[in-house]
Amino acid sequence: MAPSSRTEPGPRAPRPTVVLRRRDLLISLTATGVLAGCGNDPTSPSANTGWPGDLPATSATWQELPVPPMVPRRRPTLTWTGSEVLVTGGEFIPATTPPPCPANADCYFPSNPVTDGAAFDPATGTWRHFDDAPAFHHEPVWTGSLLTDGWTWFDPASGARGQAPWSDLLVYAPAWWSGSEVVCVGTDGSMEPVAHTLWACNPVTGATRTSPVPSPAAGESVSTFGTDHELFVGTSKIIDAECSSGGSCGRLNAWDAVTGSWRAVDGELVASGWDGSRGVGIRWDDSGPVGVVTVDPADGSSSELPALPAALRGSPRLLVGPGRIAVSESGRTAVLDGTQWVALPELTIAPDSVPTVEWAGDRLVAWDDSGRTGRSIQLE
Repeated sequence: MAPSSRTEPGPRAPRPTVVLRRRDLLISLTATGVLAGCGNDPTSPSANTGWPGDLPATSATWQELPVPPMVPRRRPTLTWTGSEVLVTGGEFIPATTPPPCPANADCYFPSNPVTDGAAFDPATGTWRHFDDAPAFHHEPVWTGSLLTDGWTWFDPASGARGQAPWSDLLVYAPAWWSGSEVVCVGTDGSMEPVAHTLWACNPVTGATRTSPVPSPAAGESVSTFGTDHELFVGTSKIIDAECSSGGSCGRLNAWDAVTGSWRAVDGELVASGWDGSRGVGIRWDDSGPVGVVTVDPADGSSSELPALPAALRGSPRLLVGPGRIAVSESGRTAVLDGTQWVALPELTIAPDSVPTVEWAGDRLVAWDDSGRTGRSIQLE
């Protein structure tokens, strides 16, 4: 991608997004440097917190990985390239703990972005350091040679970085790599409920194209998931007179990267991942997350999977990939095995930490908010 003259936006804490593939080994980069007593050890935290409850559990245990040669951080971006795990962005860990936020208050504490990064090669068990790695403004994708979010690009082979030829849109959904283009969906940032626009850029030629998302003019939110050739875009309105229930309503459309055309899909988008043949998402109601569903890309119909374990019904994160589905929350993870969830050993994490999680081939990577060290687990 060629640099542009646009001012690069400040970084944000990326929304964790996970890509799951069939795996034998999981890696966790966790907080404390001493993650004692994991697995089935009766002295582990799992034995004192009720996890895994009635769930069947694996007998595997966590093993430590090398410490990465970079500044400790929280909330980094984790990306699998096919051979390395890229760790970029994130925030410095404060020397002192911020004061607690009062009840019913919305507190903001200024972040302090880091400027270096590293790549881990699981084949050799070694790290290499980046002196100048970007903190991405939006969730990036790997193109095969570049890491980009549509605003910024980074080449981990050379360490070069720059600004992408981006429009003035703000992105509210993860970027998607079509095989030849980086595709994002967003609005103009006016804070008005306006229709969303799809933007696509070829990083080799620099050519861009845009397409309005066929959605209500008052679309207020957007979510996406990509297949091998289509990007599914779900838009919704909140408390709108056009909604038959008087509450929220949505619309689902699919964009074909080859033809550049849209098709309407019945149903509302609930998926956030792609397992190779269907979308997978968490279904929510007024009480919170209630289940995991699959979405047929042909007609948008959905099917329920086994009920979520009770311990994963707070703010769960979905891990999806070819042939595998998992759900994780606050150091607890369960993998769907046929018709039942199987619990992994609970990870020790910092209080109030929200780990960043990403699959890397046959390995799962998680980053805690309080520091750095490595753990791996071999599944049966």
